[in-house]
Amino acid sequence: MLILCFRILLLAGFLAAAWKWGDWRNWQKYYPTMLFVMTVNLSAGYITYHHPLWVFNPDALVGTKTVVEFLNTYLVLPATALIYLSNFRATGRTQALAYIFKWVLIYGSIEFIDHRVVGGLSYANGWSFKHSLLFDWAMFAIIRMHYMRPLLGWLAFLAGAAIILAAFDFGAAEIK
Repeated sequence: MLILCFRILLLAGFLAAAWKWGDWRNWQKYYPTMLFVMTVNLSAGYITYHHPLWVFNPDALVGTKTVVEFLNTYLVLPATALIYLSNFRATGRTQALAYIFKWVLIYGSIEFIDHRVVGGLSYANGWSFKHSLLFDWAMFAIIRMHYMRPLLGWLAFLAGAAIILAAFDFGAAEIK
């Protein structure tokens, strides 16, 4: 029951935050990157289907990996991208890193609570909380990179995906 309450609160929180802090008047500016984030998440879910790095433990809302992937892909991640990009006001490298750090703290805190307190998330195949924090750094940097220079964002994603596939011992037979 705790997992279910946490997930409902989390979904409602992301949607409310997007409503309050998202730049809805200019949503078209962020839409290509929102689609990028959605595409990347669906691709990652598909590729890691037989070799997951993290597992969302089931509850009444999330019975399967597919449900979680859809909720993340179509609600949480586009909301995140909209809020993140529409409030990115950094004028220099230090400010940009501080802004990314803020988002890594937000995502890291949510994951820490989900894993350690609620028990809704488990790690698998060598993945850990430390890996998630590094992943979050890369994710938020690449989201911004894609927004500014889409082709460079795609190349960074492909390079990151190749590193993850090599580092976490994905065999060709495991990739769906």
